[in-house]
Amino acid sequence: MEVLVTGASGFLGRALTPKLVARGDTVYGLSRHPPEVSEKLIPLVGDITELNLGLNEVPKGIQAVYHLAAIHHLGKDKDGNIWKTNVVGTSNVIDFCLSHNIPRLYFCSTAFTIGSGRNPYEESKILCEKMVHDSGIPHVTIFKPSVVMGTKEHPYPGHFSQFVTLLIKAHGRAELIRRKVEGTLRLPILEPVFRFRGNPGGCLNLVTVDAVAEGISKFKSKGTHWLTNPYPPTLGQLADWISEVIMVRFRIQSNNFHKTPIEAMVAQRASAFEPYLWGDSFPSHLRGHPPITKEFIHETIISLHT
Repeated sequence: MEVLVTGASGFLGRALTPKLVARGDTVYGLSRHPPEVSEKLIPLVGDITELNLGLNEVPKGIQAVYHLAAIHHLGKDKDGNIWKTNVVGTSNVIDFCLSHNIPRLYFCSTAFTIGSGRNPYEESKILCEKMVHDSGIPHVTIFKPSVVMGTKEHPYPGHFSQFVTLLIKAHGRAELIRRKVEGTLRLPILEPVFRFRGNPGGCLNLVTVDAVAEGISKFKSKGTHWLTNPYPPTLGQLADWISEVIMVRFRIQSNNFHKTPIEAMVAQRASAFEPYLWGDSFPSHLRGHPPITKEFIHETIISLHT
């Protein structure tokens, strides 16, 4: 089968395209900076925010589109790029399929489509799912991955790693202040603790990019497929594992507490992550997903900070 993949040079696209090629597909990899040409992988320079995906010529015989391209930023949509890329881009992909009689659309959404959405990213994906569902394309499949983690083969500084980086930077600043104050006032050495409000017993659903790519390449039927971890770690476990590897005391507490000035600063900078510290619960269509262990978290953090 001949397929077109949007966002082919992105994190998930780079993991998915080899699997599509391996199953025998001819893959057109569309991106503003497309992947290099290889056997059965044909790069296309394009842009989903433009009509006809920015293509002057469309290859004939495309039977399916895998729509991966998106902006995954959890903060505010200050410049409108989240809306433009995710919503307008998906509308253009739908029009592209309808205009060129492409009968199959495989759309990568997110598991975090909760209620009306907690941020512009979630809101955009909720709307995009409805657009895809109502598109009139004969065969529509929606994939819903959770927090996608990189691996040795496909490292990725995603949301989880961004949160850890924020803790490391905040600790560095707190350490400078601590040393200055302790040196001036001759106070005993104190180890700072970074506390966040959340549910330590709740689960944060982390799934590897390899498992997500495998699921997307495997599931072809119509409907919704949850590409999530069937046995996710708790937030309390993750806090302990992170603390051990970065040597910073990090805790998640469900009770109210008075934040120290440095905790208040970190909480403000990490505000986009806070909704995810209360846990989640998703169905899963993945089987045999490897467990998220302390060793995996340590390896992930170390590989991205060395």
